[in-house]
Amino acid sequence: MDVDYDCPACGHAGFVPRDGRCERCLAARRANELLTGTNGALRPELSPLADALANADAPDAVLTWLRPGGPAEWLFHRLATADAPPSHELLDTWPQTLALHRLRQTLIHVGVLPDRAEHLERLGPWLDELLTTQPAAHSRLIRAWAHWAILRRARHRLPARPFTPAAAGWARTRIRAALRLLAWIDDQQTTLANLTQADVDRWLTEQPVESAYPAREFLHWARSRRLTGDVTIPKRRPRHIVTAISEDDRWTHLRRCLHDTTLPLNARAAGALLLLYGLPVSRISTLRVDQLQTDDSRAFLQLGGHKLLLPPAVAAVLLAQRDAARIVSVLGRSVPAETAWLFPGGFPGQPARDVVYRALRGNGLPHARHARSAALMTLAADLPAPILAGLLDLHITTAVAWTQHATHDWTLYLAARDHPGG
Repeated sequence: MDVDYDCPACGHAGFVPRDGRCERCLAARRANELLTGTNGALRPELSPLADALANADAPDAVLTWLRPGGPAEWLFHRLATADAPPSHELLDTWPQTLALHRLRQTLIHVGVLPDRAEHLERLGPWLDELLTTQPAAHSRLIRAWAHWAILRRARHRLPARPFTPAAAGWARTRIRAALRLLAWIDDQQTTLANLTQADVDRWLTEQPVESAYPAREFLHWARSRRLTGDVTIPKRRPRHIVTAISEDDRWTHLRRCLHDTTLPLNARAAGALLLLYGLPVSRISTLRVDQLQTDDSRAFLQLGGHKLLLPPAVAAVLLAQRDAARIVSVLGRSVPAETAWLFPGGFPGQPARDVVYRALRGNGLPHARHARSAALMTLAADLPAPILAGLLDLHITTAVAWTQHATHDWTLYLAARDHPGG
């Protein structure tokens, strides 16, 4: 039977599950147990983490995270007893697991570690683990290419182009494809230096398209370094614009997002932006609270350098989502408005990426790519490309492509009328 008492340790009234202490006191004690060093004292550099866990808004979640036998227990113990102070470099030497990623993000959130381009920096340790099972010659080659071509280029572009989870996934795909190509070359009893275009063509026909073509960049790099001959993997044809849902379906789902209060609020808000403006989910999930602005009775969404005026029904849903967003994380650290996510994620200080996808798909809303195509087709049919690009912060090339796709070309029809017997 659950009984509420005053906690004898802190004096607050609440649920006292065991030892005559409330969950907050138990969470604080558990955190201190795990963060105590070999000298029996809490490491000073870890005190912000201990304080954050002791003052968490959800102490039950902290106790679940730090449960005996859980992955966090080993990580906390290792962090407390390490010879070196906590650092990204130290954590990079440990097995790269989801539990470690969560701990790292928590340490960043409470100020123990500095922020970094996490998805980019994870690639180095991931690559080291991947190459431990590869032949030494392959490892040396892939490591040199990955560090000097993929990682170096990404770091150079970082100030202007954030390194997203999708970018990290594409980097991993290319690296795996290059390793598969090298393994295939070995199986053919030849070498990279002796590879011919006929060999490459045969590789492309024997392997699945998704597994073969991503090796193109590696082969180009090897050719530029004179590690192989005059061989190349051609570019794949660009993927056609995805088939859009019908206009009737788009409006049906949009009305659901705007008026069906049985849908989760995050699905309604994300769905409205997707179906009305064609914003990709990757962009929606990284919107910040301060991008949603109000002026008297109007609401705007800041996209790039343009303020998009929101219809009242859309504004109401987005403002409700803003109010529901956790401005204070589970660790109790206030987040400034300019860095608060409109769709906060499960990791401290991170946006909800996969959560938004699941919210859309799990509530009967159409596939994001099909819904986005329908919205952009409608907008591109009515707006010139420069206006569309400015309105939605699209690259002008992207806007032109959508405008061309949405505009009917009557040239062939008129030519057929001029030559009815042709």
